[in-house]
Amino acid sequence: MARPKYKINRKDWLDCLDWLSYQLTLPKWLEQPKHSIHDMGIPALMDCVNQWRDVAVPSDELCTAAQKILDNALESEDWARLRKALSAKKRRRKEKRYDTSPINITLTPEAHKVLIEFKELIGEDTISSAIIEGLRESISKLSANNAVERTKQIQQTLKTYRASELVQLVGNYLNRSDERKSLANSCKIAFQLFQKRPDKTSFNMILDRFVEDIVWNETHLKIDLAEMNLTELELKIIELSNL
Repeated sequence: MARPKYKINRKDWLDCLDWLSYQLTLPKWLEQPKHSIHDMGIPALMDCVNQWRDVAVPSDELCTAAQKILDNALESEDWARLRKALSAKKRRRKEKRYDTSPINITLTPEAHKVLIEFKELIGEDTISSAIIEGLRESISKLSANNAVERTKQIQQTLKTYRASELVQLVGNYLNRSDERKSLANSCKIAFQLFQKRPDKTSFNMILDRFVEDIVWNETHLKIDLAEMNLTELELKIIELSNL
């Protein structure tokens, strides 16, 4: 018996919207002209998602209405991917909750004094909560700025290579990404699109997704290009990027 479609609910509302928003940025559905999503149109579904996002806590009636729209727009494969994505997110959250054991660190008296003062100034009960709440936004901004700079750096480096070399590089990267944890999904879709329609637009999409992958892997997964299966060309890109 086929597994029934996922049922939209209040608990997973925002996670579902996050998944839909991300899918709508990918070319997957554009490559499937007979997909049922085209009956209503991708822009129309995007408008729905944007409107739904304004509702942080939806009613049962809104969930039911959203379900009817998505039943007509999504196909079995899409529902399966949505269930898989939600399960993975729940698993990561569970693992994060378990990862709360205290860690002992050594501070100088001066550093401890500064942290105590910092804790009191921002009104937190503990040093740990002060560090988390007080530094979260700054760390997020620094991470975003670093990602922007790293993206520019890699893009500048890639300009020094021929298109054929870059296609080979991305292909090698995707082959290696199947063997270890890496973002890679959107890059793989762009690469497949390029193979079907090798024009300037699809080529530029490959490079955009490839650079996004590298920066994401470095920033969030702590995996740099040097850890992948390297060719002489890839080694040269790393060397130039790190200058």
